[in-house]
Amino acid sequence: MTEVLDFTWLLALFWFPIYWIIGSVVFAIVTIIRVIKLRKARFSCLFTTLSGGAAYGAAYVGLRLGEEEIAGCFMEVEDFWGSLASIFACGVFSVFLAAGVGFLLLIIAGFILLYISRARNQSWVDSD
Repeated sequence: MTEVLDFTWLLALFWFPIYWIIGSVVFAIVTIIRVIKLRKARFSCLFTTLSGGAAYGAAYVGLRLGEEEIAGCFMEVEDFWGSLASIFACGVFSVFLAAGVGFLLLIIAGFILLYISRARNQSWVDSD
């Protein structure tokens, strides 16, 4: 069990840039389409932190769900790269299921952050 969970941070570092980049593109499109005045620094900091948390949560849950299958593959390999490959080979369903659910929760929580980060005052660009 602990050998599998030792790879949580590594898997979280894999999911973080994917969550952060794809989620940022989604919310950039939403802000352009809806013409939302946004406090960009606040949203960016909160969304980066949320992406990191979601990535770690998805990695942890994915490894816990597929723990038995992955542990069976760990018995057969001896090196680091073989262990890393066994996570994806033996626990592919649980790891990607947790990643999908984590991304869905990230998008839902991102809309809440978008609401929190709205600028309530008029922008200097608006002349009206």
